Amino acid sequence: MSRASRLPVVILGAGLAGLAAARQLRLSRRPYFLFEREARVGGLCRSEKVAGFTFDYTGHLLHLARPESRALILGELKLKNAFNLIQRRSFIHSHGVYTRYPFQANTYGLPSEVVLECLEGFVNARLEEAKKKPASAKASAGRTIQPSFEDWIVRTFGLGIAKHFMRPYNTKLWGVPPSAMTTDWMGRFIPTPGLRDVLLGALKDRGEAVGYNAQFLYPKQGGIETLVKAFARDADARCGLAATSVDLKRCEVGLSNGQRVRASRIISTLPLPRLLSLCAGLPPAVARAKRRLRASSVFNVNFGLKGRNVSDKHWVYVPEERFPFYRVGFCHNFAPANAPKGGSSLYAEISYSRERPLDKAKAPEAVRRGLMDMGILKATDKISARFIADIPDAYVVYDSHRSQALNTIHGFLNENQVISTGRWGAWEYGSMEDAIWQGVQAAKA
Repeated sequence: MSRASRLPVVILGAGLAGLAAARQLRLSRRPYFLFEREARVGGLCRSEKVAGFTFDYTGHLLHLARPESRALILGELKLKNAFNLIQRRSFIHSHGVYTRYPFQANTYGLPSEVVLECLEGFVNARLEEAKKKPASAKASAGRTIQPSFEDWIVRTFGLGIAKHFMRPYNTKLWGVPPSAMTTDWMGRFIPTPGLRDVLLGALKDRGEAVGYNAQFLYPKQGGIETLVKAFARDADARCGLAATSVDLKRCEVGLSNGQRVRASRIISTLPLPRLLSLCAGLPPAVARAKRRLRASSVFNVNFGLKGRNVSDKHWVYVPEERFPFYRVGFCHNFAPANAPKGGSSLYAEISYSRERPLDKAKAPEAVRRGLMDMGILKATDKISARFIADIPDAYVVYDSHRSQALNTIHGFLNENQVISTGRWGAWEYGSMEDAIWQGVQAAKA
């Protein structure tokens, strides 16, 4: 056995991807070091207790699509009895009313002129698409045409649904208009109902949950960090140690305590720009690709109220620009233990970026006023607990430069024995299950 093969694997970041990688390496009897700069593991998948309330860093709900994930989390980690399986209650607030998610299949209850505009646009889009199919098949023979997200929205849903939900909501979330984005991220995340579902959803309140998140798992106690603690039992994490440099030639990591650690491979779950900033002497092409990476950050404002249940919903999407937040969630409806009996635990998420700066000092009050305008809070409500989570690079922007930039960056890192994985290491939009699965696969590699 060569000396290099006897060296440990170094894992940077003890979020879900890093913890899953460490567990897999332990099962494979491979030596590893897992370094985490925070005082405890979990990354953003953590929960804080404040004045009797439990707040997650943002809305973290577990969806398990892979049989392997179910076997791992509910079986091997023995969490089956620690979670409840919950039927989603999610809505959109627009034009002063609540309609069910997804908007495109649930316009019932909106003003009649809005419903008509959405239906007319959807039907016209279907007719237009039917006329284009023969011509587009001929034109695209031998080549792939990549539409923008805006093109896809209008072509799939029509101008009405684009105007009243898809365009304003996604602009608030991503920080850029859909015309500046590709469709690479969508996959399971946007339901595409047919004509019958769209028509029925305009005629009556159907109440049928569709989409990948129609059901979700959430811990009965302790917030989402319950999942992290289960992984942490099988991982030897060294907290309070941040990577300060990565020497790619020597496959060596410098740490904040002055120590330097040689590795056989490096698995990084750090945000990709941060990892690259630790690497000296980047080739010009990789440095240029790094500058192409874009993301929007999230300022998450949490309030706890005693003595009143402010909503029976799980979360609400808020597309209108007059409200500062794009989504509001109610953690006490995920698990009653998240708030004192009869109380409410809620969060509101605001997206911001260099191009869209946020006055963070004024944000909590702006959230409170917005929640009052929606009728969620009353002027007489007293907020018993507050928690702020400021999340940099929360949503990777899928613009026209991302794919090529990632090919350049990941190709370079792989050549230098570095696997950059997880939501931020892969620089993608993904779920908790995706992060866990990516950590496992990185370890197996």
